[in-house]
Amino acid sequence: MSKDEREDTGRYIETVTLDDVLGVFETVDGPVVTSGDVGEALDCSRETARRKLRTLEEQGRVASRKTAGRVVWWVVDEQEVVHGVDPDDSFWKFEPGASGESGVSENVDEVLYDKESA
Repeated sequence: MSKDEREDTGRYIETVTLDDVLGVFETVDGPVVTSGDVGEALDCSRETARRKLRTLEEQGRVASRKTAGRVVWWVVDEQEVVHGVDPDDSFWKFEPGASGESGVSENVDEVLYDKESA
């Protein structure tokens, strides 16, 4: 059964929801999917899958990367650090020029070790 059905006018009615597309990530092996994976899983065209994936990317719910001539998509973890910067890190609460801890420069190895083991 195709997820793209036609109205009496011949125009397609899209019945694939964004939640349907997100559900595909839970059913495939591995952390990424392609538009082909989504199309196959939901019985829709690759173009429909791409449109839905792009919409999810615009909403910040998935991300993509072109690799080896293909675009792969993955779900963005809401707790994931964006571009290596965690806005909740207490570092961003310090005044410019303040380290936040006294004697940090003398104890840098201990401070770094504590952060790595956390």
